[in-house]
Amino acid sequence: MSQPLNRQCVIPALGDIDHEAGEFWVENPFMMLQGGQNLSAFERNCMFLNLGGDGFVDASFASKADIDSDSRSVVAADFDGDGAVDLMVGSVGGGPLRLFANRCAAQKKRVQLDLVGVKSNRSAVGSRVVIHCAGRTIVRDVFSANGFMGQGPTGLLVGLGDAEQIDRLVVRWPTGKAQQFENLPVDVRIRITEDQPQFEVERVW
Repeated sequence: MSQPLNRQCVIPALGDIDHEAGEFWVENPFMMLQGGQNLSAFERNCMFLNLGGDGFVDASFASKADIDSDSRSVVAADFDGDGAVDLMVGSVGGGPLRLFANRCAAQKKRVQLDLVGVKSNRSAVGSRVVIHCAGRTIVRDVFSANGFMGQGPTGLLVGLGDAEQIDRLVVRWPTGKAQQFENLPVDVRIRITEDQPQFEVERVW
């Protein structure tokens, strides 16, 4: 989903709706106009899918997320635990929170990483993850994903394209220490604990 981009926008955590490593939502803050009119209210939400660097396709109608509402808050997370990013959207002036469940068939590989700090903060906020797979390098940072009236989880759900395994994964913790893992599986949820030499597979999709 997308809303008009301006210099005051908030960029939340990257969400890979189709596991092709592309963000799909840019959120604008709530702004009060003094002229008695709000020209940005009740616009239909828009949702665009990244075509792997070849532009975007408008999936607003097909996703059913193009509701006519003054939507301002969004949390992108895997709410149902199926390995796909869903959207929780809130609007100005109350009303229901709307959950848009991602029902796209998984055609690409992905991995979810849950980092647990020991010497660092437990949520591992400030960590950087570098993934090497299928000739690509993917970088993700762990942060608390604050937006307007919304906050997402710190777990990283990363699209891997057609990769059959993760060749190498490096975690750099807020302490400055780095850990490296090799030959990790894909289509799994993995827990990595600071200073522990082995990772733990929590779920397989």
